[in-house]
Amino acid sequence: MGDAVSVLHEMERNGCPPNVTTYSTLIDGFAKAGNLVGASETWNNMMNHGCRPNVIAYTCMVDALCRNYMFHQAQCLVENMTAEGCPPNTVTFNTFIKGLCGDGKVDWAVKMLDKMEKHGCFPNITTYNELLDGLFKVNRFEEALGHVKEIQERGMELNLVTYNTILNGFCQAGMTKDGMQLFGKMLVGGTKPDAITYNIIIYAYCKQGRISTATQIFNSIGAAKEWQPDVITYTSLLSGICNLIGLDEAMVYLHKMIREGICPNIGTWNVLVRCFFSSLGQLEPIYILDNILRNG
Repeated sequence: MGDAVSVLHEMERNGCPPNVTTYSTLIDGFAKAGNLVGASETWNNMMNHGCRPNVIAYTCMVDALCRNYMFHQAQCLVENMTAEGCPPNTVTFNTFIKGLCGDGKVDWAVKMLDKMEKHGCFPNITTYNELLDGLFKVNRFEEALGHVKEIQERGMELNLVTYNTILNGFCQAGMTKDGMQLFGKMLVGGTKPDAITYNIIIYAYCKQGRISTATQIFNSIGAAKEWQPDVITYTSLLSGICNLIGLDEAMVYLHKMIREGICPNIGTWNVLVRCFFSSLGQLEPIYILDNILRNG
């Protein structure tokens, strides 16, 4: 971000004053970096130069505040927008609701859903996706499913993110049967699953100890070339195999993973090291790991 700020100062020195788009881009960059000081300084600089913020600039600043857990300040900014002649839009509210739900403040997020319409904004599928994610994370299933019904009553189509969010909610709660019924409806409705969908399902079956079902899904979908497993898929599968089958089977999938060019991450190695030490004792795992890293 330092280079971007230098460009801003260079523009000012050369008589080319930045406009609201320039400032918004900088605020957005600082927000995504979690740098509230940088975002605030850019906001103040914009105001001091007489450049009025537009809805994009406001929304970027709301994002910066939410990423730093300053939700009261974010709400004040949203509520002041109309008075400043720049009413918030659906993206502004979605940004605030996402921040609230990410911090577990779902009651506040639900209230903001009601406030949207008072500001002349209407929730879209992204609004509901953020809210559903927050509700499922705090185990408020009935309320989440009530909002799913509300989505349908409003004539909105559930998209892939919606299905994945609901599916993950079911599976995290051990309601895999309900999750698979939803998965079936998703396919019948023409929504194509992605890697996140399959990772949720495989993780859920592994967590329940149903390793044969997880490996069956893994092998059948992989053979059909419908999806490419990633490091998350393999780590979930290896964890289940290590816990319930054993090291030999885990090594088969580890070698397969490496042959496919998928590099194990720290989570993968943690799973394997626990398995090696519980199966082989103290020293042999070190030699095995060294051999894997050298030869693949």
